[in-house]
Amino acid sequence: MEIKIHRGLDQIGGCITEIWTDTSRVFIDFGQNLPGNGEPSTPEEDEKMVESIFANNHKDHEAVFYTHGHEDHIGLMDYIPDDVPQYMSEGTKELLTIKYDILYDVAEKEVNELQSVDCDQQEYSDAVNRLIYADNRGKLLNGMTVWKRTAPRKEPESIVIGDIKVFPFFNSHSIYDSHMFLIEADGKRIWHMGDYRQHGYLGKGLLPTLKKYATDIDVLITEGTMLKRDDKCIHEHIVSYKMQNVMKAFKYVFVLASATDIERLAAIKQASIDAAKPLYIWSLFMKKTMEYFTERESKASKGLFSFEPLFYNDRMLSKLKQTGMTMVVGTSQMDRVKGLLDKLPQEETLLIYSSWDGYYKKPEQVKANPKYKVFREMFHNVVDIHTSGHADRATIKKVIEIINPKEVICIHKEADAEL
Repeated sequence: MEIKIHRGLDQIGGCITEIWTDTSRVFIDFGQNLPGNGEPSTPEEDEKMVESIFANNHKDHEAVFYTHGHEDHIGLMDYIPDDVPQYMSEGTKELLTIKYDILYDVAEKEVNELQSVDCDQQEYSDAVNRLIYADNRGKLLNGMTVWKRTAPRKEPESIVIGDIKVFPFFNSHSIYDSHMFLIEADGKRIWHMGDYRQHGYLGKGLLPTLKKYATDIDVLITEGTMLKRDDKCIHEHIVSYKMQNVMKAFKYVFVLASATDIERLAAIKQASIDAAKPLYIWSLFMKKTMEYFTERESKASKGLFSFEPLFYNDRMLSKLKQTGMTMVVGTSQMDRVKGLLDKLPQEETLLIYSSWDGYYKKPEQVKANPKYKVFREMFHNVVDIHTSGHADRATIKKVIEIINPKEVICIHKEADAEL
C-alpha cells in the first residue's frame, strides 16, 4: 500500500490524498483551494488537474471518500469521473442536499423574475449559471453513496474497494457528521484523521476511540491547521458561558455563526436560554438545518441538539423590541440585518462575531469575500467569541502519542508549520 499527497502538505484546505495497492486505490477528499492557500486556479484548471490525477495510476477498483462537507474538502467532487463511486456520511449528504435545494429554489425564482423584466444580460446569465450549478450539485448528491454513523462504542463496518478496506469513525469538527478513516490493505494500517478537535461537545469520544481502534498504525495522516498558533482552544461550553455573559449586557444580540455547525448552534442556544432571551433566526437554510439536527440528534443528546427558534419576520418587530432577543445570522442576511439595525438603538445592540477572525483580518480573505468585514462594520458594539473547529497543538500531540504510528504525515497546514 502506497500514499501520495497531491495537495495539502503546504497549505490549509484543498487536500487530496491518494492511497493505492496493485489493484485498487481510494482518495480521501477532493477539496477546493481556500483563498490565500495554494495557487489560485480557475474551474477549468481544477477540472484538468482532476482529469490528470485519474488518468495516471489507474486501478481496477477506485473510489473517493469525503471526511466532511466543507468546500475545501468536497469542492472538486463535480469533476470526479462518473464511473468512480463517491462516498460521504449520511449527515453530510443531507446537509449538502438542503443547501443546494435552497440555492436551486432561489436561483429559479431569480431567473423567472429576470425573464419578466428588461434586465441586464450579464445579470440574467449569472442567475442561469447559479441555477445550473445548484441543479448539477443536487444531481451529483443523488448519486452519492452514504454510510450511516456508527453508534458510540461500536466498530463501524468496513467499506470494501477491491483489496482496500475503509472504516469510517465519527469525529468532532465545525460541521455536522464529520469523520476520520482507518484504511487497511496489504497488511498495513493507515489512520486519516480528517479535520478534528477534542474541545467540542462531541469531542470527548476522540481519544477513547483512538485508544481502542487506532492500534498498530503504520502511518498517521493528521491535520495541522493550528500548528503555528500557540493559543489553546476553549471548549464549546466556555464559548456558551462567555456568550451568556455579554448577552445579559445588551438587549438586542446578533450572533454571526454557521448554519452547519451543530455544536456552535447548541452553544448559542444554551447561552440565550441562560440569558433569558428568545432565540430568533432569519435564514431558511438555518431553519432547515436546525430542523434536521433536532430530528436526528435531539433524543441522543438529551436535548442539547434540540432547536426551536422563532423565524423572524417584520410583524414580530414590536414584540422583539419588548423582549429583546438573540438572533443567529449569516452574512447572506446582511441587507435584512442592516434594515433591522436601523430600527434598533445601537447602544443596546451587540454583534457576537463567532467565526474565524481571519475572514475580516487577513487581506487575502477580505479580498476573496469582503462580507464578513462589512458585516462587522455595520455594528457599533462587537465582541469576538469563537473557538476553532480544529485541533490545537496539545491535542495533535496527544493524538500522535496515543496512536504511536511508525510514521506521521501532516497535511492541512501552513507551508512553514512543523510538528
